[in-house]
Amino acid sequence: MNSFISRSDREIGERFLRDGYVISPVEEPLALDLFHAIIQPHEPEKGADLNKLKLERMAALNANPKARECYYFLAMNLLHAIVGNELAMQRKFNLNVQVPGDERQLLPIHADTWTGDSPFQVVVWLPLVNCYRTKSLWLLPPYAMKHFRLEGSSEEMTKRIEPYVKYLDVKYGEVLVFNSCLPHGNTVNREDSTRWSLNCRFKSVFSPYGRKELGEHFEPITLRPASRIGLDYRHPA
Repeated sequence: MNSFISRSDREIGERFLRDGYVISPVEEPLALDLFHAIIQPHEPEKGADLNKLKLERMAALNANPKARECYYFLAMNLLHAIVGNELAMQRKFNLNVQVPGDERQLLPIHADTWTGDSPFQVVVWLPLVNCYRTKSLWLLPPYAMKHFRLEGSSEEMTKRIEPYVKYLDVKYGEVLVFNSCLPHGNTVNREDSTRWSLNCRFKSVFSPYGRKELGEHFEPITLRPASRIGLDYRHPA
């Protein structure tokens, strides 16, 4: 296949295809400051109502008119290299707060496509603290998919692939873009501090949407003039 993609974008794409993810410094540090200020990551008091805490922080985040634009700027060039430059963005953010030793915040093995999401989307995952080992998420890399079978319980599937999964170390100040078609999840946080992280999905605006449709779950953010003309075009009578 002929490729007119720049060398730098081609290198990013090759890493993404090989590993299933790319980790890079955030592209707009001031945008990161905004999210840190809104979410205010800290160590919750013992017995704190985490759901109430998450809802309060998410309400503040989704009410900020600049938040989605700032999130896009955190990884704009990565997204252009991996997905393209005409993008649709998930309308709402997801926030994860995982206190050490708390089994209530587990995210079992899954891939977005298993519940009807588009295979054309990627996840942009932003840590608001340093995330490592069990304080982070794990991913089954593409080269280990030969060991995976979509059968049995979540526990059985996870146990089969446990030797092959990769825990992704992502520092505060970095951003992770990963292939949401790959099996991923988290485990009990065995580290000594709480994980705070955000995630949001992006896809090419003209690629299939699956069950998460344009308008309800996604919104176009970077339509170009030719696309606007084409979408509005009506052949003369």
